[in-house]
Amino acid sequence: MVLYLPRDAASVPVTRQVLDSCLDTLGVVPDTRADIALALSEACANVILHAGPGDEYEVQARASDGRCVIEVVNAASGDGAVTLPDRAVPPTAEHGRGLKIMDAVVDNLRLTGSPDGTIVHFENVLQYVPGAPGELLLKGSREGRG
Repeated sequence: MVLYLPRDAASVPVTRQVLDSCLDTLGVVPDTRADIALALSEACANVILHAGPGDEYEVQARASDGRCVIEVVNAASGDGAVTLPDRAVPPTAEHGRGLKIMDAVVDNLRLTGSPDGTIVHFENVLQYVPGAPGELLLKGSREGRG
């Protein structure tokens, strides 16, 4: 799934709902969907607040090999790898917790910067309800690859 979105706060809940509906249809358990929704909300909010020039950003999501892989791409300028901050955020700070929150709820968080933009990449292992369509589809796709 790929969404091209305006850099507007109204896009965050829409994006979250679209992805959550897809994962619900596949039969992903609510706790896993909640973690993905939280991380996606933080990544999108960061784009809206901190991205460089440009009116749009992109969300790419795929489910394969038992994982949900998401990339949020913005047009901010950068000069190389972006890293998670090492220092703790003061309790009274109004900003600065988003990446720490994401890192706490996802299985793999990477940030990459380049002159063309910044990519927030994160993954979560998908857990399904018993007999879920996603689990059955995944099993079929593995067998088909041989």
